[in-house]
Amino acid sequence: MDSHDGRHPAVTANGPGGQGTGPRLKRWMLGALIAGVAVSAVMAVLKPVPGGRHYEYALILSASLTVIWLIFIARPQTFFGRFVPVLVLACGLALGTANLLVIKSDSEIVRTYRSVFDALEAGKNPYTAGTIYHEIEGQGPVYGNFNYPPPEILPYYLAYRIAGTWNMTVLAAAMILIQALAVAALFLMFPRIRPARLWPFVPMILLGEVKTTVALTLLATAAVLWVIKKDAERPRPVHRYAIAVLFGLGSMTKFLILPLLLAYYAHKFDRRNLRSLAAIGIDLSIAAATAFLVMAPFGIVNVLKNTALFNLVLKDRAVMTTFYPNVLSGPLAWIGWGGLFPFAAFVLLALAILAAPKLDTLTAMMVAANVFMILATTPEPQFLPALVLIAVVAQGMAVEEGVREGPADAFPGILRPAKEAAA
Repeated sequence: MDSHDGRHPAVTANGPGGQGTGPRLKRWMLGALIAGVAVSAVMAVLKPVPGGRHYEYALILSASLTVIWLIFIARPQTFFGRFVPVLVLACGLALGTANLLVIKSDSEIVRTYRSVFDALEAGKNPYTAGTIYHEIEGQGPVYGNFNYPPPEILPYYLAYRIAGTWNMTVLAAAMILIQALAVAALFLMFPRIRPARLWPFVPMILLGEVKTTVALTLLATAAVLWVIKKDAERPRPVHRYAIAVLFGLGSMTKFLILPLLLAYYAHKFDRRNLRSLAAIGIDLSIAAATAFLVMAPFGIVNVLKNTALFNLVLKDRAVMTTFYPNVLSGPLAWIGWGGLFPFAAFVLLALAILAAPKLDTLTAMMVAANVFMILATTPEPQFLPALVLIAVVAQGMAVEEGVREGPADAFPGILRPAKEAAA
């Protein structure tokens, strides 16, 4: 199927690892992830960066990314078979239980949001107030500006106002509720797939992170994937503009949405039809305008300075928060080249984005997400549930596309009977 016919199929009939990806890319991505495991293992043993903490985070992250990539490129029959669902279910239950057991009532995130609420109620801008709580592990609290985009304030402020108090229980409950909406979206996306085939992935998506405010990113990812799926099935102009708006809103959550956005629109580029650039430009303008409208009440420059720029400059970031070395930032800081980190990360991510036109949509997005997480300033395991969600959606779409192009019995036990699905 031509990926430039307006439908932009998310997967090939053989799944995310099929013809659209190719053996060469699968080996390259897998090799890069394994190299990330090796680099992070060396860093964990040597601990060479002054002030660096928890080197094991990068090792856990890179190993997890490797496993998620392997199940992403597996055949749908394998993905929805016995081993993969049991593996993901066991990991999700273990991780969810661990998350719930280790959350602390006096954690940094609770104090940070408390100071944000205090600033807002005092009529101050949290991006300029200088009163927002941060904590450097082993040194104590420091105060500065808020470092998350504006939408990351609203649901938790509403939870605080509704509950009449603010603590870890209120924060975790708000996150789980938002993440439950992402789970609901997953089931609504695939009425033809037996719910029993999707349930094993729920604990990882729902409880894979409850200590850090990543719920809105997960929900934005689910919303974008849902509309992408609708557009793949039945292209309509409204889908195109809805995707642009959702990407704009999503870019104002945590930063995982940005590589997904870039990969999605890079995939739409057709060098045989330069008019595709005009359409991409319009869509990106809509996404940017949406993001600017969200930032405007707090000052666009203020928000960008304390979010995007804050996370790019290692030296400035270390003043306000603990540095956890990642696969790229750790070695560069080790050899004294930390100032090159933004440029190196940009170049490597750009290479991943430039590969997008050769891939199907969700493979391009998954590659970009993996590269982004390897290149992030610090390890971000909080995004792993979103990558699992992408994998489930891609595999579900592979099943549906395979049924359209071949016999339904190619996926025994995965699909619901047609009458049951229609009901």
